[in-house]
Amino acid sequence: MPSKADSPSNYQQMAKLILDTSTWLDLAKPRIEEVLIELEQQIDQKITVLLTCDIILEEWERNKKRVLEDVISSIRQHAKSAMKLADLLSKEDKAALVRIVEKYTQVQEEQEHLAQIFFSRVEKLLYESEKFKIYDQLKIDMADRALTKQAPFHNSKNNMADALLYFGAIEHVNQKNEIATDLIFVTSNYKEFSDPIDFTKLHEDLHKRNVHFYNNLARALKMRKEVIDLTDEYDEYRFWMWIESEAEIARGK
Repeated sequence: MPSKADSPSNYQQMAKLILDTSTWLDLAKPRIEEVLIELEQQIDQKITVLLTCDIILEEWERNKKRVLEDVISSIRQHAKSAMKLADLLSKEDKAALVRIVEKYTQVQEEQEHLAQIFFSRVEKLLYESEKFKIYDQLKIDMADRALTKQAPFHNSKNNMADALLYFGAIEHVNQKNEIATDLIFVTSNYKEFSDPIDFTKLHEDLHKRNVHFYNNLARALKMRKEVIDLTDEYDEYRFWMWIESEAEIARGK
């Protein structure tokens, strides 16, 4: 019997994950590090494969300087905001606040350095992602889709880049014809991709087999973890059933 690590169900646990640019840029802001850690772990464990393309990489390059500057500015703003309260406090309380701010200022440089490291971790994931190509025929197909106002063009916005990401990723997964064909699409552009009645569901114009839609990366990763845990429990059950069967055979039953 093959080992549990080599069983077909473990290969089937893998899924492709495509994040739109706004999700990548949000991920680069070190607010909830647990999300980035979970993403890194799922990639290391080869249960999730990140996808990217030139559209995402180009938008990242255009916006990354601004995003990092915003993060650093936010760190520095904490001390400035605290000092604005000083004039409203008593002399004693003001002195206490100043001491606290001085302590924060001493670690501010370290916080900025950590923010840059965090940003680099996100960028590393992006540039190590599996890259797919946007073909000219897909651009023509999306132009036709825009003319007929099918989602994500139903709200009269120019959503060509988002449409190319979504359908380009689907085309890539289908062309690869791998065992793992599930695609998880994460975007914060719920007005373009979501059902108008339920923002957590994909618009009916965009339904595709084995495509899972999320407007929140943390929820998408949580889903992946739950699926893996359930499959592992099933694999464990099958493994011990096989052990018991082999024991029965050895005893001549």
